[in-house]
Amino acid sequence: MAAPLTGEEREALDNRNTELLLAFLLHADSTCIDVGAHQGRFLHHCLRHAPLGRHLAFEPLPQLAAQLREGYPHVEVHEVALSDADGETEFVVVPDDLGYSGLRERAYPGDYRTERIRVQVRRLDDLLPAGLRVDFLKVDVEGAELGLFRGALRMLRRDRPTIVFEHGPGAADRYGTAPEDVHDLLTADAGLRIYDLDGDGPYERSRFAEVFHSGTRWNWVAHA
Repeated sequence: MAAPLTGEEREALDNRNTELLLAFLLHADSTCIDVGAHQGRFLHHCLRHAPLGRHLAFEPLPQLAAQLREGYPHVEVHEVALSDADGETEFVVVPDDLGYSGLRERAYPGDYRTERIRVQVRRLDDLLPAGLRVDFLKVDVEGAELGLFRGALRMLRRDRPTIVFEHGPGAADRYGTAPEDVHDLLTADAGLRIYDLDGDGPYERSRFAEVFHSGTRWNWVAHA
């Protein structure tokens, strides 16, 4: 029996599988949304496989949003965080590893220092241009995914896009979110099915929660 993957190996494999999924899924004119776009790793592949599509990126950190605008001039970059309400709120910045930054503190792999800034918060449903159909949605928001999905539910029900999302312990639980909540919204409310990035699934509610709590999986794909 093969040894279990380390966390770094699991993350690397899931990222590679996401890139393969994009190559298989996207058409030349597909629309992609990248939430928590960071430095644009997956935006690069969206543009590569859907060069005629309309692409939107959401990144609340000012320095990363500026880099995305410069590096991806044909992408609509929104310097906001996404949730299920509009307003302004505190955002926790992790200077030593910006990828761990989020609306709340989460578990960190080391003794990381944090800083606080103020960011705008919006609902995705309110920001999408009229008539735009979304084909692919990537969500990496360090535990805030349930609020984001609630604020995008109109689009999720209408378009039923393929969603690659992060959802794991040490992050989502800091928001009081249970995996059953995410499963119910994506399956019962949005009509999608949940798989892992090795293609196993669809995951039933109890199995999704079991694997979530095991900490062996935190990257998922939801698909109609």
